[in-house]
This record gives sequence, structure tokens and C-alpha cells, in this order.
Amino acid sequence: MVETDGKRYQNTHDEYDRLTMELIISAIGLGEPATDLRAGLVELTARASEKSDLPSGAVEHSVLGLRSES
Repeated sequence: MVETDGKRYQNTHDEYDRLTMELIISAIGLGEPATDLRAGLVELTARASEKSDLPSGAVEHSVLGLRSES
């Protein structure tokens, strides 16, 4: 279940919500590198912002509080 009140949560993309939740479980909960999920998060964020040059580490940190895995 995710917040859908437009006053409190601006995202309306189910794929983004699914990917974010899966990444939280994989990377934070299970301690997995989740490389593909991280790349997917960056791609969806870039697409939504219409910018192609978003630094992956900044996206991951702003969404999840995670640093990029090298």
C-alpha cells in the first residue's frame, strides 16, 4: 500500500512505486546489491524529470538514503 493523496505524495506511476518498494526490500532489508533495480530507479527518475544526466548516486540517496554500489 502506498500513499496516493496528491497533497502529500506527488508520484502517480505504479512502476516507480513497485520498483522503489522492491529496491527497499532487496537493498536495505536483504543487503543485496540490487544493481538492476538501482539502474531501473535511476532510469525511471530520469524519464520522469525529462533529464538524461542525473547522477545515479544522487538519485539513490534522495529516494532511498542509499549510496551507489561500486
